[in-house]
Amino acid sequence: MKKISLLLMSILVAFGISAQETENVSHGDIYLKNKATDNWFMTLGGGANMYFGSGSSDQDFMDAIGWQGQLTVGKWISPIWGGRLAVNVGQQEHYNRPADNYRTDSFIHPQLHVMWNATNALVGYRADRTYNFIPYAGFGWLMGMEEDDFSGSMDNELTWNMGLMNNFQLSKNFGIFIDISAYTVKESWGHRYSQTTSGDMSYDIAAQALVGVKFGLGGKQDFTNAELLDYNLINDLNSQINRLRAENENLSKRPEFCPECPDVEPQPVAESVYVPNVVFFRINSANIDRQQQISVYNTAEYMKSNPNATVEIVAYADKQTGTPDYNMKLSERRAKAVADALTSQYNIDSSRINIDWKGDTIQPYDENDWNRVAIFIAD
Repeated sequence: MKKISLLLMSILVAFGISAQETENVSHGDIYLKNKATDNWFMTLGGGANMYFGSGSSDQDFMDAIGWQGQLTVGKWISPIWGGRLAVNVGQQEHYNRPADNYRTDSFIHPQLHVMWNATNALVGYRADRTYNFIPYAGFGWLMGMEEDDFSGSMDNELTWNMGLMNNFQLSKNFGIFIDISAYTVKESWGHRYSQTTSGDMSYDIAAQALVGVKFGLGGKQDFTNAELLDYNLINDLNSQINRLRAENENLSKRPEFCPECPDVEPQPVAESVYVPNVVFFRINSANIDRQQQISVYNTAEYMKSNPNATVEIVAYADKQTGTPDYNMKLSERRAKAVADALTSQYNIDSSRINIDWKGDTIQPYDENDWNRVAIFIAD
């Protein structure tokens, strides 16, 4: 028993570690890989079982019910796939047709399961969802003792397992479940209880129904969506950088002094100046990417250096994506996100910040992707 449990646990741990190298995908979305110590759980449950073997067609339903308990430890490697080690312990009732009575045995049944979260796979992952439907399948090693007190001679046999788990998540680290499952075992395993030499099928079947509680084992229990950058925007910015490098290269070849340059008369300073800062956004997003934080920082530094200055933030959405009503709301969220970054991260007084949003009614740039933007205007 100890060797078998260690073997199954080793397989489960190896499964969890190797899974850290896989890409987490659910319903087309990509999720960040969690640490090896995240998404582990434990369940405790109990319920009833019924064994269907040779002669079971004549058994009484109520008399054939046995009891069992279950302990599992498992890990979700993505919103869809997980694995667990389960150990079931209990008693089974076997119908003895020649004697027209029942024999009670006891058993220990370690199992290894692969779980598939059908709810997340079919309708998409949501961390706050209460109900999840989880089919699973795997194999186990059934150790049956002849007496009902876990004593007597022992039989061992490989089993094939499958089940349907209904999980109700009540909080981040606690839930309840209803588990309906079955396993198959060679019919020779039950012959000594039923006192028959052959049956109608090559395999016997045991059905089980369990209810129990589920606990998170510390660490992170959810998954974080990977907010991918807009590669069209990146390519556009790289093109701008390459163009500026080429211009700098040409400027470096010019002479340092220009004695024939005419004197330039000073020009009056305009009352409003544009801070050369913009924040570009990914498609359908109002989150400020890390690469865009430099623009917020530069504007905050400008305002700290000019205590009387105010800034207007005007946000837009590109016309080729979304409806006008949706884009208007999206640009509003973008403007408010940038203003919130100035006040919460850099302590700029909100009275010095004005926000406006134009949706897709105005496109400040000819390049469509560039219009997913918020522009700073300083006074």
